[in-house]
Amino acid sequence: MSLSPVVEADPSPRASGLTTSVVIPTFRRDGYVRECLSHLAALTATPLEVLVVDATPEESGSPSPTRAVVASFEGRLPVRYLRNELGAGTTPESRGIGVDEAVGDIVAFVDDDAYVAPDWLDELLAPYSAPDVVGVGGRIVNGQPGETEEGLDRIGRLLPDGRLTGYFAADPGRDVDVDHLLGACMSFRRPALLDVGGVHGRYPFPCVCEETDISLRQRARGRRIVFAPRAVVRHVSAPYAGKGDRFDRRYDYFRRRNHLVMLVRIYGPTSTTARRFVVTVLRENAGRIRWAARVLAGRVRGPRGERLHASARLRSPGVLARVAVDLAGLAVGWPVGVRELRTDRALAAARGEAR
Repeated sequence: MSLSPVVEADPSPRASGLTTSVVIPTFRRDGYVRECLSHLAALTATPLEVLVVDATPEESGSPSPTRAVVASFEGRLPVRYLRNELGAGTTPESRGIGVDEAVGDIVAFVDDDAYVAPDWLDELLAPYSAPDVVGVGGRIVNGQPGETEEGLDRIGRLLPDGRLTGYFAADPGRDVDVDHLLGACMSFRRPALLDVGGVHGRYPFPCVCEETDISLRQRARGRRIVFAPRAVVRHVSAPYAGKGDRFDRRYDYFRRRNHLVMLVRIYGPTSTTARRFVVTVLRENAGRIRWAARVLAGRVRGPRGERLHASARLRSPGVLARVAVDLAGLAVGWPVGVRELRTDRALAAARGEAR
């Protein structure tokens, strides 16, 4: 996919007169929401509204603590509290609720554990002075060594084999066109979101392709998305509020599953992009199997030609476990993607009839 390298933008975004609705999906992170709202309250440009969409269960008449946090900012921010009654693992549905309620020209998304810089909104809006730009994302600083230089020429790409690149902490020193953005710091023209049916849900497990779906649907229509590195958020990576570790085998499984589901939903089950992704993953895992077999047979040597210690050989079954998880994700992803594509089309037809 060909991408234009440079975006020329009006340096004075406020002259555009665009209004912004900021949507914050959250689940059991009231303390992080408080800090997130504190940073939004310190912006040099005030958004039209801030919508906090909370999926924290409210049981036995006990309100979510996030509700009180939001109420404490009334008068400091144009903030509203919204409910997502679906609970854990429904971040895209929370985003969708925010889009449905938003009234701004631009809908911006920020994670509850991502804290905006004072000029974040000014810089995020600047590229929208180009009328063909439908989406803008910013730099997500994680505090990792070398992150500003890594992947400068590979930010936010959809590769020909269906894989995605990230590198959203990189600072190329200028705006660049990209294929996708991360939910911790992304925005879209509201009409463009509504034109593709809003935010598409049914991506289980947090932060696994659900935000990428939004961008790729715009790119599939040939629309322009920009990475603006001067629009900065600091991402503190709050602990995952569900069961287990965020990056355990379940994450590996859903990463593969949801990625293939996303490609099938957007490009179709027989698309070159979806097929190439399957072939790429199969080849990667065939290589892992060959390596594990050589390790178990004692045929792999260390960097100085020494035989690997027994502990290294014992770790090779862990590689095979990852292979099994990857293949399971692929096996499930394809039929689920076809099912979800049919659901998407049925919902689109229903919306057309409603009009």
